[in-house]
Amino acid sequence: MNKVAFILVCWNNKQLLPECIKSIESQTYKHYDIYLIDNNSSDGSADFVAEKHPNVKLIRSQKNNGFAQGNNILIKLALQDLEVGYLALINTDARLSPNWTEKLVNVAKSVDKAACLQGLTLDYFDNAVVDSHHIYIAEDLQATQYGYKTRAVTASLATCQVLGVNAAAAMVTRKFIEDQPDQQLFDESFYMYLEDMDMALRAIMTGWKNYFVGGAVAYHMGSASSNERSSSFALYYTARNQPALLIKNLPLGIIIQATPAFLRNEYHFIMHLRENFSPDILHAYLRGRIVGTFRAMLYLRKRRQLRTRRTIHPEFLWTLIKNKGWIQ
Repeated sequence: MNKVAFILVCWNNKQLLPECIKSIESQTYKHYDIYLIDNNSSDGSADFVAEKHPNVKLIRSQKNNGFAQGNNILIKLALQDLEVGYLALINTDARLSPNWTEKLVNVAKSVDKAACLQGLTLDYFDNAVVDSHHIYIAEDLQATQYGYKTRAVTASLATCQVLGVNAAAAMVTRKFIEDQPDQQLFDESFYMYLEDMDMALRAIMTGWKNYFVGGAVAYHMGSASSNERSSSFALYYTARNQPALLIKNLPLGIIIQATPAFLRNEYHFIMHLRENFSPDILHAYLRGRIVGTFRAMLYLRKRRQLRTRRTIHPEFLWTLIKNKGWIQ
């Protein structure tokens, strides 16, 4: 099972697809297929793929499935190919260095219980700036990209275990997916945003391992887009999904211990939105928080399910949080 399935979810991204697909086709690792689901785009994305890239396995959806469900649909299809051992989740605004796939596959093959892997993801528009090294839950319970907006240093970065990986450009092993309930990688109730943090915590809590892979470089446009980061859409779903992420995954002791820092951060962030952005942005965030707080109770059953599969002690997870997601 050495084949890699590249998984792309597209919604009105026609202008991004040529360069994205080219970066995949330029990989030194040649044993792969590309799967793309078009989430009912109106810009001709699906027709472009069908005409210009007929080898891409294309699904034309009649609705916008969102990121989580869109990936799950493609993953289920890709796993029907018994040669597929690895699935590369690639945002349409991400680009890969030629050896990205080869380096991640080599690490995945060489370690035990590898779940998710990523290389150093840089800002597409300024390659001297980091988009993410890995992701983790901070001491104020915020999902965080380690290294975001810092200056990039690549020569000394070694492969190591981390809490989680950024799904903008990441690889997931078939074995990990097959170990999940219903063999679903992402929790589709998240729709989009924080689904990769949920995946990361689920892996760590059940004894799987996530890796940063030195020398594997990707480039991501999203980190440079202030409009995306501050949009009411993104803020709403991030605010909505965070309570679910915490209730579903974190031991109660960690939630209690981190609540004072969480409340301080919440106050300062709301004041920041109020002073620097339009009322629509603030209202979207507050609406997301209110909806997310009520929805969090729906995750109690999933919390109980995860607890029965948990193999690590809460103190280990708290140590990871304090260490910014680094596993020593």
